[in-house]
Amino acid sequence: MQSITGPTVEEIVDVIVRLLADEQGEPEADVRDALEEGGWELPIDSLRIVEILTRVEQEFGVEVAPDVDSARSMRSVRDFAQVVRTACTIGDRS
Repeated sequence: MQSITGPTVEEIVDVIVRLLADEQGEPEADVRDALEEGGWELPIDSLRIVEILTRVEQEFGVEVAPDVDSARSMRSVRDFAQVVRTACTIGDRS
């Protein structure tokens, strides 16, 4: 059985929240609180994710494929983090 390495979804969520906070010039705690008000999935305006997409890719050394799954993931921080996690684990295997 192959072990999966790389960051966890929660670690990726933390980075996304940090990058969003940097982008907005707001404290991380405030950004996280605002996202959590929408529920566990941390729903977000997809434009905010797109604004930090390149920084997320650079942070994790991955490229998020421009496909339907990636587009759907732009609706929530956790879904987006899962797509990044998948990209990280695929990169670890290649």
